[in-house]
Amino acid sequence: MRPLDRVLLLIDRTMVLFVGLAVGAVVALSFLGGGESGGGAQASIPAAPAAPDRPAPEAIAPRLATAAAAGDPIAIGVFGDSFGEGIWAGLYNQLRGDPGFEVHQLSERAIGFTRYRSLDILADVRAKLDRQPVEIAILSFGANDTQGIFDAGHGNPYMSDGWQRIVTARVSAVVALLRERGVTVYWVGLPKMRDARFDADIQAMNHFYAARMAALGVPYIDTVPLTVDAGGRYAPYLPAEPGRRERRMGRANDGIHMTIPGYIHLTRGLTDRIRGAVVRARAQAGHAAPMPARAAANSGARS
Repeated sequence: MRPLDRVLLLIDRTMVLFVGLAVGAVVALSFLGGGESGGGAQASIPAAPAAPDRPAPEAIAPRLATAAAAGDPIAIGVFGDSFGEGIWAGLYNQLRGDPGFEVHQLSERAIGFTRYRSLDILADVRAKLDRQPVEIAILSFGANDTQGIFDAGHGNPYMSDGWQRIVTARVSAVVALLRERGVTVYWVGLPKMRDARFDADIQAMNHFYAARMAALGVPYIDTVPLTVDAGGRYAPYLPAEPGRRERRMGRANDGIHMTIPGYIHLTRGLTDRIRGAVVRARAQAGHAAPMPARAAANSGARS
């Protein structure tokens, strides 16, 4: 194994999500010729169209239509890194009392589309879908990806043309796999970050993914407006709630992740959007609500 490969492999095996993120990115890009995390050799990012105030309802995908017609609960799978784990927690807390939904945690910490030496996300998503089919997939990646990619003997600094080409191909393959399985797909962007330099890289990431999802026809959920104050600055607290004397913390101490109330805050709009899609699918299928499991079993026994 070449010395460079040994170094990159060591980084992949030892870097824990966000711990030493800046150091890891600097080391990686020093081998790639950039020498800095982000910022250096950025190419232009195609602009995503402005999100409408009221997004048009997405088409009912085949698996959702089938589950609605059968009166089955709707399985939601959340794929991503540790931020994806938080998105799962936000959705789960809002849907856990509803028998019409199952919310599955399918994320992994310390992974990303730049880190295929650690985990091939396409293969991982395929294996998880084989074990746990879902009707709706939520994707949220990127916080580990503000670094370069060493691919086919070439270094591709963060947001360079080569970086965008590689990540676009990898992300598009995952979306294509989900659609081949008949799954409805959503992408959740990352929030405002406390550290100014890291935030600049993350907002470039958000802009990149918003454009990619627009090109792929995947709804993109922008979380930045939910994590800033009236002046557009990083906001550690959630908006004041009626009847509460103190505002609740929305951000974790690392300035990157959210608290559980914070993740619930981020996913309220997504939860409403999912509920709306499911209501439309059930209406088309002639079911107002899922059939209780016991009633469905008894119906099958009588037929």
